[in-house]
Amino acid sequence: MSRVIYSSTADTIDQEPLRAAHQVRVVTDREEGAPVHALPGGVYGYTYSPGLPNAPLFATRRYRAYEIHKLAGGETFLVAFADPESERQITSGGEASVRVHPAPAGPATRLVTVPYSRISQHRQYAAPNQDGFTVTLRPA
Repeated sequence: MSRVIYSSTADTIDQEPLRAAHQVRVVTDREEGAPVHALPGGVYGYTYSPGLPNAPLFATRRYRAYEIHKLAGGETFLVAFADPESERQITSGGEASVRVHPAPAGPATRLVTVPYSRISQHRQYAAPNQDGFTVTLRPA
């Protein structure tokens, strides 16, 4: 079974319930721009480099930036929106290639978390003008 912690229907980008469940706070001014792997646990921020351990995190959401959570124990999650079939593939825990989005878009209205530990292949960045990106997941 996948280690997805949270999945829900969402029609806004309000992810506060997920942040509370993950017990994360936004990165501080001092932490901004630091790579996620170098940050302490219990933080979240936004990046255009989702899935990379050295993705820099920032406190302010920018257009089509992805939210990243680093839990107190050090586990890191990509927070994204997926269509129902992609959500099923993520939560089933099997190998999959899915398209995720930084905000609800078309049929991608399911808020999901993807553990970095499951990401086996992806584009190294997500361009601000790009509508989502495809990520390949290894089995949970």
